Amino acid sequence: MAVLLTLALASVSFAQRSPSSIRGYKVYQTKIVVHGGEQKTAENAVTVKVGEPRIVDVGLAGLTLEATAEVSGLDRKGSVDLLMFKDVVVNAIPMSVADYEHPFELKKDSTIMLPLPVRGTVGTLDLAQAAYKEATASRKEWQIAGTVLVFGRFKKMGITFKRVIPVPFSITIQNPLKGIVSATHP
Repeated sequence: MAVLLTLALASVSFAQRSPSSIRGYKVYQTKIVVHGGEQKTAENAVTVKVGEPRIVDVGLAGLTLEATAEVSGLDRKGSVDLLMFKDVVVNAIPMSVADYEHPFELKKDSTIMLPLPVRGTVGTLDLAQAAYKEATASRKEWQIAGTVLVFGRFKKMGITFKRVIPVPFSITIQNPLKGIVSATHP
């Protein structure tokens, strides 16, 4: 009986509800498809296509990558104030992605490119683990997963609403290190 009570209480304590607002923006749940490369998506879905990442810096802080993105399939107008990234991992290695503080406009039935690329850094200690994995078991493709919080103002029936939309993503991209390694080791 005590075991059942403990299990029941444990399940209640682990059940988390998302907050109703973040930074003054009301949380709004909707379906958004995120993919890398040339993957096809369903009709009538907001789609975010992530471009090929490229290495922009290797230093004491770690390895910095950047990637562009384009948004399409929008059914309303609005503006994005901020993109905040949470729990981003690349092949199970944590990655710190800087908040994207470059506002941009969304237009109905248009494809929008981000004004500037998104930047992320794999820290020095995590970089050592990633380098070991790459040296011992290199992959042709990388798995990137996490959540992006889209803070913005979106119009519906002429009224503007201040919303934050959590967008979980899990994409597969080509290994950006393959070209570097093959160029240095013929």
